Amino acid sequence: MPSKQHLAKWSTLGMRAIATATLTAVSIGAHAQSQPACSVAWNASTIYVGGDQASENGVNYAANWWTRGDDPATHSGASGSGQPWTVVANCGGGTNPPPPPPPPVGSTSGTINFHLLLGVGNAQDQLVLTGDNYTDLIVSNLIAGVMYGHLVQEYYPGLQFNKDYVYGSVLAQLLQENIATQDYVGSGPLIDPSPDQQAVMGVGQGGPYQINNYAADMVSGSYAPAGHSLINYIAIQKHIGYTMATAATQYSKPTPASFNNKYYGPMLTAYFHYNDFVALIVTGTGEGGWVTPWQPAFNNALVNFKTLPNNFFDVLLNVAYNQGYYGGLVGSYSRLGATATPATVASVDAYSSIWGVQDTYRQYPYQVRYYLDQLYDKPIPTTSATTLVTPANHVYVSAGTLGSVFSSVFQTLAYANASGTSSSYISAAQAQAAFNAALGQAGVAGTASLDIGNAADRAKLFSVLEFAIGNLESNLGMKFNATTLSQL
Repeated sequence: MPSKQHLAKWSTLGMRAIATATLTAVSIGAHAQSQPACSVAWNASTIYVGGDQASENGVNYAANWWTRGDDPATHSGASGSGQPWTVVANCGGGTNPPPPPPPPVGSTSGTINFHLLLGVGNAQDQLVLTGDNYTDLIVSNLIAGVMYGHLVQEYYPGLQFNKDYVYGSVLAQLLQENIATQDYVGSGPLIDPSPDQQAVMGVGQGGPYQINNYAADMVSGSYAPAGHSLINYIAIQKHIGYTMATAATQYSKPTPASFNNKYYGPMLTAYFHYNDFVALIVTGTGEGGWVTPWQPAFNNALVNFKTLPNNFFDVLLNVAYNQGYYGGLVGSYSRLGATATPATVASVDAYSSIWGVQDTYRQYPYQVRYYLDQLYDKPIPTTSATTLVTPANHVYVSAGTLGSVFSSVFQTLAYANASGTSSSYISAAQAQAAFNAALGQAGVAGTASLDIGNAADRAKLFSVLEFAIGNLESNLGMKFNATTLSQL
């Protein structure tokens, strides 16, 4: 039996051993916990928006903007690098739990104020969103906006832009240019059924979106369609309301009723803007003998925008629509875009650049953004350009409603047969098949309800529409930017 002295000695040594082991364990644990936990593993099919985090191979990354399919391990860089991901830190010690499920679906609510000069006066009109009267009109305009972006990128692959503002520009144009969009009745087919609407349906007016001079060829400068008139686009030719034979005299006639249709009118406007985009490039190269003040800066801006995400492409195209090509603003914004950096974008984005300015041409692209910022719940200026408030608007769109409006919109568009000698309207079955496949491609359930005021939901909605438009082209063996010199 050991002596008491031996026991005491063993006890002391034992305590030291335990203490040493404990300290070592604490030290090891502290070292392991010095690295943050890994975010949920990156998934190629998941949509990420600015601020979202994902991990890969022991590294946490933060998304800089909307992205899907861009592997952060090969698509990351410092802020301003043009990459969709930025490294946050090495990670370890387990994985953070996935974010909590979204809250229960709410009801459409809120107000969009419009018809105002920023910093000059108060809004004259408003859309009261509560009750969903305007939801299908908003959706049809966003569908047209996504088509606008699709056409642009089909013509100029790799061009980047701010999707919120490009995809929303058709809707915001309606709010600014139409007389009384607030009079829209959701149960009817007309964008504006009010008697006042006839003022924008008269000779040369261009309908609710005021796409004046809609019958002109934007490159040749004549009213005879030569390849760059709206009626030259196969998709919209069949429903436009006049023919190739009457196009040269259409400028002297009332605006066709189709321009006021809630499914066709927005899409026609998307093509009008796309045609502007193409004409700025083609005319700027000297075709037809034109000498233009926006080149070579415009083309240089497009090249720069390919590596400058969330740029001001929307501002450039909106001044082209509102003031015209030769008004001066196209040239000035083109020169800015040609050498723009993220700091330039931030400067152009600031409402302070036009706050209180009474020049309506300078105000217009910011009026467009202001109306969309309300819809998207982005901070908007109030009593000054820097006194901001975040709206609390919500427009909930079910997958079923989105699919139904998508089908109705695309049934107004056509595609050429294999020989190119005739065209057929897209059928409801063709549109719905493309849309249903898009839901799966975008990872959106058929029972989903998406809030346009929520950035993540909005990105999903845009993704579904992007896939659906691409599916239609693939399924029908056509391109939506195809043109013809014949009446099909």
